[in-house]
Amino acid sequence: MAGLIDPDFARLPEPASSLFLAAAGRSFFNHPRWYEVLARSILEPGARARLYIANGAGVRVGLVAAAPRTGSGRLRSLTNYYSCEHALLRGNSPGDPPGDPTAAIGELVGQIAVERPRWDALAISTLDPQDACYAILAAAMRDAGFDVEAYFEFGTWYEETAGLSFAEYLAQRPSAVLATWRRKLKQAKESGNLDFRVHSDLADIESAIASYETVYRASWKQAEPYPRFIPDLVRAGAALGAVRLGILYLDGKPVAAQIWILWHGRATVFKLAHDQRHDDLSPGTLLTMRMMEQALEIERPSEINFGRGDDAYKKLWASKRRERWGLVAANPRTVHGLALTAGQLARRMLRSPRQPPLPPEG
Repeated sequence: MAGLIDPDFARLPEPASSLFLAAAGRSFFNHPRWYEVLARSILEPGARARLYIANGAGVRVGLVAAAPRTGSGRLRSLTNYYSCEHALLRGNSPGDPPGDPTAAIGELVGQIAVERPRWDALAISTLDPQDACYAILAAAMRDAGFDVEAYFEFGTWYEETAGLSFAEYLAQRPSAVLATWRRKLKQAKESGNLDFRVHSDLADIESAIASYETVYRASWKQAEPYPRFIPDLVRAGAALGAVRLGILYLDGKPVAAQIWILWHGRATVFKLAHDQRHDDLSPGTLLTMRMMEQALEIERPSEINFGRGDDAYKKLWASKRRERWGLVAANPRTVHGLALTAGQLARRMLRSPRQPPLPPEG
C-alpha cells in the first residue's frame, strides 16, 4: 500500500489523528503542526510529503517522509537541519506499557519496499540510537533486502532540571561563566536601559517575530534559506502554547533573541541570535541567563536541552550529552541503489568506522 501523499496535517483522518496525538505526547517534534510547517516551508518544488502507517501485533507506527518530485530516488524522513528530534510515530499513549513494535515496523518497511517505481534508498535521520525502534528499524530494512549504514549526526547537550531552582543551577555552572555574566550585566546596565520580555501567545507574537528578525539580520548568521519557516513555526508554536520567544532590549532596541520550545515538561533552546554590534556586552549570555531563570522559576521543566550540535559554548550551560544518528538503506534492486550499496560496502571495508549502536546482521 502506497503512503498517503500530501497529507493535510491540520485535518488528519483516523487512524492518523490518534497516532499523532499519542506521539506528540512524547515530543513537540512529533506534532502534526511541526510537520505542517516543515512541509509548507522546506520541500523543494515538486517534492511531496508522505505518511506511512502500519499495524502489527496491536501496535501502530508511522513515518513522515518526503518524496522527490521524480517519484523515485531517495525517500527521506521529513527532517532537515531545523529538526532537533525525529522518531517513528508510535500509537501507545505516554505512560501506557509499550507494545512490541517489531511487527508494525516490519510492515511499515514492507510497504515502502513494494512501492513502484522502486526507491533507490530510504534515508531516515535524527534518530535516537537508544530507542528500541532504532535497532528494530535497521533490522527490518535489512530483512527487506536493503543494505543499511548508520551514521552519527549530532550531539545534544542537556541538563536534568526537575526540582532544580535557578540558584541551584547557577551553583553548578563554571565560575568563568558566572564571572562573565555578572561583569557583562553590570556593564550593560551602565550602558543603557535593559529590558527583557518573553512572548508566548498569539496576542503579541507578530511584534516579537519582527524583533527576532531585526536581531537576526544584525547577527553573524547567514540569511535563512527558508525565510518563512521560523515565522510560521513561531506562530504555530504560540497557538499550541509551546513557544517562548525571549527578547533582550537595550534602550528600547532588540539586541538578542531566543526561541525556546517548551512542551510536556521539556524545554529546547531552538534558535538564538544577537546583534554583533553589541558583542562587547555579551547580550546572548545575558539573555540565556534570563531565559534560564524564567524557565526554572516559572515553567519548571524536567529538562532543558540546547538542540542540535556540539558547539563548545553549550557544555558551559549543560553537563549531559546524548546523540542522534541516521540510517541510510540502499536498495541493490535499482541501478542507483546498487551503486549506493557498493559505495557503502567499500567504505566499510576501507575504514574502521565509529561503531554504531546497531544489532548484528543476520
